[in-house]
Amino acid sequence: MNNSRYQCIDVPASFSLRETCAPVWWIGNGSPRHAWIEDTLVVIEASGDHVVYREVTQPIPGVLRISSAVSDVHHATWARRVLGTGVNMPSWSDPVLEKLSGTFPGMRPYSDGSLFAGIITAIIGQSVSLASAAAAQRKLAMAFNPGVIRQERVFSPLPTASQLADASLGLIRASGVTWKRAEALQFIAREQLAGRLPTDDQATSDQDEVTRALLALPMVGKWTAQSVLLWGIGAMDAHPTGDVALLNAARKAYARPTMTMRELDALSEEWRPDRGMAARLLWANLFGTPPAAT
Repeated sequence: MNNSRYQCIDVPASFSLRETCAPVWWIGNGSPRHAWIEDTLVVIEASGDHVVYREVTQPIPGVLRISSAVSDVHHATWARRVLGTGVNMPSWSDPVLEKLSGTFPGMRPYSDGSLFAGIITAIIGQSVSLASAAAAQRKLAMAFNPGVIRQERVFSPLPTASQLADASLGLIRASGVTWKRAEALQFIAREQLAGRLPTDDQATSDQDEVTRALLALPMVGKWTAQSVLLWGIGAMDAHPTGDVALLNAARKAYARPTMTMRELDALSEEWRPDRGMAARLLWANLFGTPPAAT
């Protein structure tokens, strides 16, 4: 990386960057915000009025090497927020999940890093494939922020609440979302600026109350609310009911090819209070994890 500085931070020896970043790898090359490229996580986000990018590698167990254009003393805080480095893999009474946790022992709850970002990505991702959602995110991001080139790709952060609140609906709609979703994104951005959305701390401490608040927002149903918690802040007990990919993953892991969505929801009750981590393990078993670079 040109003109970059790096800092090494300590993480638990059991933490695996490769396993944790599997969701980034599942998306492929389409996301504007992050990518997994030859054992390196490249991620970009808006921080106040600045755009911050990081390139993260794990040279040895227990250590992350984080490169950025500026020295950032908050890398460890960022790693806890986005990479879930402060989280431990739960113990499971369910033999399927116990086996999967042994297969992916270093996986932690990768997230967007904030509830607001989770709302944006969840609404964009409603009823579309991962590739389509990533393409819409790219169009939306590039409409507000000029890209930066890293690892021979163009990256751009999601728009801030201020940018969305002040934008024309036509500009938001040009990303490929429906008019109703464009209206919802702008409304939610304005609610964020007005201080009427739950905070990240509230979402972490009272998932049920925050779920109720999310369900009161336009274009937010049960799947979206739980996806916001799961991917926005890495909530350990978020369960995205109705998720087809999760159903397929459970059918495979439990060798129950006719499992219904209702049966999946009933089964998930046995995973409390770690339904979100259970989902990540099941998806990893279905989609795999990034291969180690050769």
